[in-house]
Amino acid sequence: MAGEVQFRADEAHADPEHGKVELQGGVVVTYDRFRLTSQKLVITLGPSAVEMRGTAKITHCPCKDSPVSLEVSGARATGQGEIELRWPRLYFGPLPVFVLPWLLVRPADRVGLLPPRFAMRGDDGALLGAGARFPWRGADGRLRAVELFASGYVQGGVELGARIEGPTMTGRFTWDRLRQDRFVADTHGFVRTDARPDVRIAWDLDAIRGARGLVATPSLTAAAQPFDVGAAGVTMQVSPGRGVGAILGTGLVARARRGEGPIVWGPTAFAGASGAVGRRGSWEANAALAMLSGQTNTPYARAEAGIEVAPRLGPIFTRARLGTRARFAGPEGAPVAWDAVAEARAEAFVTLEQSFGGAKDTAPLVHRISPRLEARGAVAQGAGSFFQAIRPDLGPALGLAALGVSSSLGRAFGSSLEAEVKGGLVATNTGTSAVGWASAEGTSGPVSARVEAIASKGSVELPDEAGDGISALAELRVGFEDKTTVLLDVYGRAAGKGALARSLGGGLLLGDTIGLVAPRGLLLGLGYSRPLFGGITGNIRADTDLWTRAIVGLGGALSYRHPDGCVALEVGGSRRAGRPGTDIWVSVDLVPPLPARAASR
Repeated sequence: MAGEVQFRADEAHADPEHGKVELQGGVVVTYDRFRLTSQKLVITLGPSAVEMRGTAKITHCPCKDSPVSLEVSGARATGQGEIELRWPRLYFGPLPVFVLPWLLVRPADRVGLLPPRFAMRGDDGALLGAGARFPWRGADGRLRAVELFASGYVQGGVELGARIEGPTMTGRFTWDRLRQDRFVADTHGFVRTDARPDVRIAWDLDAIRGARGLVATPSLTAAAQPFDVGAAGVTMQVSPGRGVGAILGTGLVARARRGEGPIVWGPTAFAGASGAVGRRGSWEANAALAMLSGQTNTPYARAEAGIEVAPRLGPIFTRARLGTRARFAGPEGAPVAWDAVAEARAEAFVTLEQSFGGAKDTAPLVHRISPRLEARGAVAQGAGSFFQAIRPDLGPALGLAALGVSSSLGRAFGSSLEAEVKGGLVATNTGTSAVGWASAEGTSGPVSARVEAIASKGSVELPDEAGDGISALAELRVGFEDKTTVLLDVYGRAAGKGALARSLGGGLLLGDTIGLVAPRGLLLGLGYSRPLFGGITGNIRADTDLWTRAIVGLGGALSYRHPDGCVALEVGGSRRAGRPGTDIWVSVDLVPPLPARAASR
């Protein structure tokens, strides 16, 4: 036997020859994680299981007052943590809520059924279902699992789903039909073999498709994503020698507007290499080819190369970089489109450092501040309308000169702070703009925050999407000792996107600088989580467009998790813009935590 049986009762009659014990009055039996209470039981001890006859209440939790219990008319427990139940009746406290003629309860590392599913999906109505879990351990001893779900809408529809989990992968897939179809896929990961550790198969897919794909998705975050994206490929690392590292790969790429937008996809091949230049320099180069198929067939090519050196002149640190990029596309029925950009960048900075001693045996607080001077210039040319990142209205040349300062407060006394500010001028053949960019990120005890803001103002004649304006984001999290947590985030822009100022943050000066937020507006999100009573935690979340004064998302939930892992329960509801009705869900997890012997493998 893998476990030890212990019991107590007012009366006990034993039959050692047949391994049988009869208990009466105040019966309490414990075996492994299981605890039984009854007024009369007959227990038979076998070579690999314990058989019980009689009416009893059973919990799979070592605590005395489990919030969830099963009343049964008989049971059989094995040393692998499994228990077979005859006529189980599920109780929440003193209230019976569910009954079955037979049930097998299994731990998380064994094949078994998942708890029933129940949800109110807005105007789609009630959804009921169940699932099964199929776990296994790989050669490395780590747990993998596939979970399959099948549910039905009371109105007349079906939802099928699967979830995979593993050490290097995760995935969730859903297909449902209620008059129209919806398909959801969110998976990423990689696999490699011991025989060829230099070869890796990787994938990344985030897509919601179908006529009811967006309207039937309860999550505001998932529905608000503008694009479906996917990629899968095989890569191989090679070492040509002389300090050069390279990677070769081939695969598929795809992209589409979220929901029902036309899919552009095709095969791709890519290669990249990098190496050192002396002691203080490096270089890199990469190229990709693809054949994209959608409404038209489009051969596509992209190549990038760059070299960077960082010599030190006494106390002055310097960095210089030359980079170039070229792209070509041949849309079917249109002339070949192309664009190219070359950029030079140089900066110099001095790092000043001050150390503040702390208590004995503690790290000192170190403050670093780095004034810096930066200059950047770029030239660009292009033809055709396929590429929109390099806008012809900006002119063929662009220059930037900026002054900035960065500051950091080393992690000590539970706090850290990093901040950077840049400001300068951007000049083109059509005029000059003043630009600015600032970011800050820090923690202090229970408080963590991040802020980034960009702005541009000047005489450059640009369309609204890239002209004068400001964009900003701010995120704040405060966690208190009682585990109350407050989350605040703001994303927005006024007038233009500040795309020119965004160039101060990094990347190509002329390139994919589209600002922080695509639509004009100001979004405010507020979340609040607080322990209430008896192990119950409440949380709420609201997202509001302050520009239009409209609530785009509102939701909340009450969750409970027993401290000994007996049960996890959540009841919640939400509403969001673009989806009629209110979503309500109930989830119950009766699976106990893995035993220590399995979790340590």
